[in-house]
Amino acid sequence: MNWFFADKGRMFWILQIAGWFGFFVLHILSVSSFVAGRSPDALLYSVASSLIGFMTTSILARPIYWFARRQGPAVLLLIVMTSTLLMAVAMSAMKAQTFGYLFGNAWMDLRGASLGTRNFLVLISPDLPVNIFLLGSWAGFYFGINYYLKLRNETDRALHSARLADQAQLKMLRYQLNPHFLFNTLNAISTLVMEQDGKQANAMLTQLSAFLRYSLDSDPLQKTTLADEIRALQLYLAIEKTRFDDRLSVKFDIDDDTMDAYVPSLILQPAIENAIKYAIALMESGGEIRIEAKRERDTLALRVCDNGPNAPDDPRALLSDVKNGVGLVNMRDRLLFMYQERGQFQLSKADPQGLCVSLRLPFETRG
Repeated sequence: MNWFFADKGRMFWILQIAGWFGFFVLHILSVSSFVAGRSPDALLYSVASSLIGFMTTSILARPIYWFARRQGPAVLLLIVMTSTLLMAVAMSAMKAQTFGYLFGNAWMDLRGASLGTRNFLVLISPDLPVNIFLLGSWAGFYFGINYYLKLRNETDRALHSARLADQAQLKMLRYQLNPHFLFNTLNAISTLVMEQDGKQANAMLTQLSAFLRYSLDSDPLQKTTLADEIRALQLYLAIEKTRFDDRLSVKFDIDDDTMDAYVPSLILQPAIENAIKYAIALMESGGEIRIEAKRERDTLALRVCDNGPNAPDDPRALLSDVKNGVGLVNMRDRLLFMYQERGQFQLSKADPQGLCVSLRLPFETRG
């Protein structure tokens, strides 16, 4: 069907030929057989009538209606009604001449006697309703199909625009690095330089460079393996561990059969950043972050939990917190953009304390 609708010119000729061929078959079975039975002249009359209709709609109706479509409603209606009437008169005249050539003028003489006139326009007037109906039906199909194609193209453009907007939104969500992270990291590096700890400062710069390179090089519209994602998170956490030293403990609980699963790049980073900013940074004795990945049949379950004391009783309220919930909202929205109803995002309280961010998405691998 896409091939059929792809080229309007090709579609017109396919429908035009098919439609008038169907008229030809119907004409043989009805009009010609009624007038002259199954004779060669009856067949010729059906051929001539079909060709007259085909040529009239192809040469006259199509360009006139094409012009009319670009006018306002009132002008369009006037052009279509006037041209349809004139073309119906022309078709009736040509069919009458063809009928007289094939079968003689006796039938026309009989009609003239019944009407009491020899005026040619009056003689063909009984044929006008049929031809007006025929051309009116053709016009209805013509404008109906063109309206459908216009609506279809506008719908496609709207969907394409929406898709581009979604992709732009997804990229924005993915590239929205928290400036506090960069500020704190650069501030920590500056402190190390002032303390003349060049080795540690150089290591931190190297880790920051590698993490930013991964963040900027990875396409937010594509996915990466969980193994690559864990390596990127380890770079990020190494920077944070340098800042917090022994106050930050990180534990990974990653099933081996999940390492080849595909996930959105840096999908877990906002949850880890949220845990560090609102849990670890506020705990004098430090805290712990647990990162888990489990396969549950056809689903990949990911969790990031902290043991901070300030998790709200209703964690879902964080999603409506404009100031503190941006990273978590971004996670939820990215999951929605990429998986729709197949992805799940949940916030819950950890036991005995803390916040857990849970993601469930389809288990996908290269195979």
